[in-house]
Amino acid sequence: MDGIGGVSYRARMKTPSIVQGVLIAILASSAALVPVSGHSPVEGSNQDSKKSPDMNDAPTSLESSIVFEVVKDGYPHIRIPSILKLVDGSLLAFAEARQGGDHAKNDIVVKRSSDGGKTWGPLQVIDDQGGDSLNDPLPVEVGFGPHAGRIYLTYMSFPEGCHTDCVEAGYGPRSSRNWLTWSDDRGVSWSKPIDVTRTFRDETTNYAGSPGVGIQLERGPYRGRIVFPQRQGPIEAMRAYAVYSDDGGETWQRGDAAVNPEGGFSADEVSIVELEDGSILLNSRIHNGGPKRRLRGRSTDGGASFGTLEVDEGLISPHCMGSIVMHKASDRGFDQSRVLYCGPWQEQGRSGGAFVESTDGGRTWGSPTILVPGGFAYSQMVILEPGGEVGLFYEADGYRTMRFLRFDPGPLQGTKTLK
Repeated sequence: MDGIGGVSYRARMKTPSIVQGVLIAILASSAALVPVSGHSPVEGSNQDSKKSPDMNDAPTSLESSIVFEVVKDGYPHIRIPSILKLVDGSLLAFAEARQGGDHAKNDIVVKRSSDGGKTWGPLQVIDDQGGDSLNDPLPVEVGFGPHAGRIYLTYMSFPEGCHTDCVEAGYGPRSSRNWLTWSDDRGVSWSKPIDVTRTFRDETTNYAGSPGVGIQLERGPYRGRIVFPQRQGPIEAMRAYAVYSDDGGETWQRGDAAVNPEGGFSADEVSIVELEDGSILLNSRIHNGGPKRRLRGRSTDGGASFGTLEVDEGLISPHCMGSIVMHKASDRGFDQSRVLYCGPWQEQGRSGGAFVESTDGGRTWGSPTILVPGGFAYSQMVILEPGGEVGLFYEADGYRTMRFLRFDPGPLQGTKTLK
């Protein structure tokens, strides 16, 4: 298990003309963790980077705020959304700031909103490792227990000039790395990142990580556990799993990798949510062919295992990142539990951002509600008020902007478009 210390540094503001390097403290653990143990980083593989644009560039017709905008924010490309609502009500929006494609000297960056997403502060660089590429920001806020109020952020790095299809297994110089940093002042400053590769990734795999958000379990025997969804390489046979901590993030353990369904396709970017019975619902992108749907799985042991995944025929997806959240739970004063899924509701092309609801823990889904008729790619939801408004942070305008909007799911009655 990896222990963590308490050194911190202040996140710096990004200026378009200067890209400074940051010293990274590498703390590799030599201890063997739990037996067994990962996204092609952000967008699959080098092949993804060379594709023609796959997103409708028509602007959204809904009122939204621009969080990140290419060039204006000092980078030619900014992608991969993740967002948290903190206990003080502020929002933190994380992303990869890139010089080019998936692996182009990417930095991990963040912006803050103190007015519910109407306006956003300046871009801050959390980590910049020079030529190496940083991918898949994955944050979580500790809500209670040890280190309550602390924000953990994990992400992975790839050596300069190398992608998911060329990194080596093991822990050598041509392997990917996993990093963990944290903030005790609501994201104003961040600790020096520590190398947690030996904990987060099995030696036989060549990379591991996932975009999205982590969760802290609130129910049952694993209450208090912090869980990060992950998927491990190799690119042609990725598998989903979780990394978790029972002591507020001081030490971490790696769960078993889920078994992919038959058919030759595999799990990619992973989203998880705790259900009212304390189990964890897993929802992931499908990679390496397969139907234009999603994969799902369930853990009853706090994320230590997810068994065999299955195709969720009720969710349409063009093979793209999506997210699930618990909008309301029956054990929290609501008449009925409701899980929401959001992603592009198309089999071809990334557009038509929609959400659907499930009232039976993700077994079946209702009719889609179209939120963004135009271009809509990677996205992440955040609960702004349990049972009330939901925030949506998404890629738009042909990947030129990353936007935020608020919506109230309300009662769902057939396919509709929110006005």
